[in-house]
Amino acid sequence: MEKTYCRTCDTDAEIYTMAEICPEHGIEKIKNKRKSPTLAALLSCIIPGLGQVYAGDIFRGLAIIAALGFSFCLMALIIGFFTFFGIWIFAVADAYNMVRKQNDEIKSHL
Repeated sequence: MEKTYCRTCDTDAEIYTMAEICPEHGIEKIKNKRKSPTLAALLSCIIPGLGQVYAGDIFRGLAIIAALGFSFCLMALIIGFFTFFGIWIFAVADAYNMVRKQNDEIKSHL
């Protein structure tokens, strides 16, 4: 089984990756929680990029929001209509796949 080191106490105390508590210091680790891919896709349908923020990738979500804003500005040149909806569709599919991959990773460690 994969092992990691206690980040809080910064010592060589080996603990299991999925352990909830550091055995040396009794400090609780944050557990990985499974998230809903459907909710991530729905959030990105409402506001593109919000599903990525929900999945935990804030930078990626903000980048999608910025790209959408830039695309909105391009609507004056007609091309913006295509890029706007393309980014929107990408954001929904990406959010769904991101959360699904994260859940698969968590499941494989159990």
